[in-house]
Amino acid sequence: MRFNDLMLGSMLLLFAVVLGAYSFTFPPIPGQRFGAALFPQVIALGLGGCALTLLLQSWRRARANPPAPRTPLISRTEWTLKPGAIAAVFLTIGLVVLYILFSEKIGFLLSISAILIILFRLLHVPWSSTLAATLVGSILLDFVFRSLLLVPLPFGILPRLPW
Repeated sequence: MRFNDLMLGSMLLLFAVVLGAYSFTFPPIPGQRFGAALFPQVIALGLGGCALTLLLQSWRRARANPPAPRTPLISRTEWTLKPGAIAAVFLTIGLVVLYILFSEKIGFLLSISAILIILFRLLHVPWSSTLAATLVGSILLDFVFRSLLLVPLPFGILPRLPW
């Protein structure tokens, strides 16, 4: 899909404003000069700058070519015309939502393994490669996030891992 610069810039600007406004609700971190809101505010500023650039380019293009036909807000590109392409996008988004809803109950390893199997099979990866990549990828992701990045991933129904 291809989004018109005017639409994409407007959506990006709205998201930047919401993100920036919400970041002011983050509590300060005691003993720190910069609080938890700094990083989201920097991202919101960057997104806002990108949004304003897209909107300005769209406005300049419209002024330079007044009689030119308007481009549609959303146009379908080649990959979106393939059967099942749009469904695959919505399936991926749905899997992320399911992960958010159920990862605490069943755990990171089982959740991410199920998601990887579904996505690999959606891409027609052979079963042997799917299972090998899922096993290695899930354990590697768990190790990196839990041990190196210190992200508290949910264990769910599985026992604690040695790392």
